[in-house]
Amino acid sequence: MDLELSGKQAVVTGGSRGIGFGIAERLIKEGCSVTIVGRDRVAVDKALASLRATANGRVAVVGHCADLVDVKQIESVFPLLTDADILVNSAGAVPRGSLADTPAAKLRPAFDAKVMGTIDLCREVMRHMTARRSGVIINIIGASGERPNPRSIGTSIANAALIAFTQAVGALSVDDNIRMVGINPGLIATERTASVRDASNPVDAAAYQHLRKTLPYGRMGTIEEVADMALFFASPRASYVSGAVVTIDAGTRFRV
Repeated sequence: MDLELSGKQAVVTGGSRGIGFGIAERLIKEGCSVTIVGRDRVAVDKALASLRATANGRVAVVGHCADLVDVKQIESVFPLLTDADILVNSAGAVPRGSLADTPAAKLRPAFDAKVMGTIDLCREVMRHMTARRSGVIINIIGASGERPNPRSIGTSIANAALIAFTQAVGALSVDDNIRMVGINPGLIATERTASVRDASNPVDAAAYQHLRKTLPYGRMGTIEEVADMALFFASPRASYVSGAVVTIDAGTRFRV
């Protein structure tokens, strides 16, 4: 299926690793020029080398280093959004822990990066998309936003906020021919979950084998599965989808 994305310009935050990197890679394969944003220079440079090898000179691939906790650094991303046809917000790792285990000094910066960083970038890119009357925003959120985890209070409230944001803004953005869609990944096999899957660690290996028994298909989801969904929503094939938030967890949230 031709997704009709060739020639589009995309900006992907959190694009140096994990789901963000996977989406950036798929966009490049579909013929998009891509700018990735990450907070770690080494990780950004490593990702750039890989993505440019994938592009093989066919499209432009650019990297930008910014920590979305810092307002000034968020603003440094703004010039990259001027001509963006697609914005993918995939940045912002919120620490796990119960309310008692998550002090404000730890939670607030992470919340600002994931929630306020996303909102600030959406507000800015929508100015340009509104002027062109064209654009798509994909917010990578998280399944705990609809099924809160008391042992991960920060993630749960941040994701819930972004679900509400995506639904509310996406309902009206279509008046300017801008679509906003959210994706809630469940348990996905990424670097963040690598320790859980580390077979060399007997404790983690045993825990993972126990976890696998509770998961549909006996496995976590893959980055590619999330990226494929993101590409579809970013494409004209999903032209009547906005304000929607889709969960990719093979029904895990409904299994008791």
